[in-house]
Amino acid sequence: MNPITQSKKTSILPLLIALVLVVVAGAARAAIGDFNGDGHPDYVLLRQNAKTPQTAIWYLNNNVFISGASGPTLPSWWFLGGVADFNRDGHPDFVLLDSTESPDTAIWYLSGPTLVGRANGPSVPRVPSGWGWVGAADFNGDGHPDYLLENANTRQTAIWYLNNNVVIAYRWGPTIPAGWGVAGVADFNRDGHPDYVLENGTGQTAIWYLSGPTFIRGAYGPTLRSGWGLVATTDFNGDGKPDYLLYNPNTRQTTIWYLNNNVFVSGAWGPTLPAGWSLFPDLCTPWDYGCQ
Repeated sequence: MNPITQSKKTSILPLLIALVLVVVAGAARAAIGDFNGDGHPDYVLLRQNAKTPQTAIWYLNNNVFISGASGPTLPSWWFLGGVADFNRDGHPDFVLLDSTESPDTAIWYLSGPTLVGRANGPSVPRVPSGWGWVGAADFNGDGHPDYLLENANTRQTAIWYLNNNVVIAYRWGPTIPAGWGVAGVADFNRDGHPDYVLENGTGQTAIWYLSGPTFIRGAYGPTLRSGWGLVATTDFNGDGKPDYLLYNPNTRQTTIWYLNNNVFVSGAWGPTLPAGWSLFPDLCTPWDYGCQ
């Protein structure tokens, strides 16, 4: 299937769910949000190779590190999937996933870096159904973040419309082409509807423009460099246009690619993460005997 035209359907063997997300093309996703309310997205860091899943918030001004704060410690057997403001109090909240395979979810309500409340979120259908949580965005324009799901076996996507932590409706989203996976969600053409960012494991990206759950058209995005992964899509420089956040797990370096819709405009280095920390959960899980 062509990722731009959705033409020429082909079959594919079932894919596995890896990390805490559906990872069709090998992409992992970072939790990014504006935790101090200054209008600039901030990083959520996760402690690696540790039995205690600690988090930290790095406050940024565009690509520049300003200061850091300790975030809440996650419970054992749970992972941080992403962030969104579910209770609409102006503060990003954590979405937690309870396993690496089609998880139950929970929402941790935060005020800045401080945990202030918890609620159970909806449960994603269990394996072998193949569904996994991909991200959160407001697809129906009601002001509430919704869940985006992807099926690793069929490549079908689905949108669960939420009111805070409660599912109120379901809609099918477009089916992803063979070899591609959803790497991010953001409104790239600024029509008020979140769009999919796809990545195919070779570094090529594509943007699928949506109207609610409906595919409208596609366009190729910039190609990533070897060794780098696309881990988030959000507006870092405040121009109203989503950008790519790239991460190199070998060097722990981050970089921001500023975009105008699907076109690369310029890049800037972001901060390098300290040793032992990452932008996404570690394969060394809290119940793994290899964790120290």
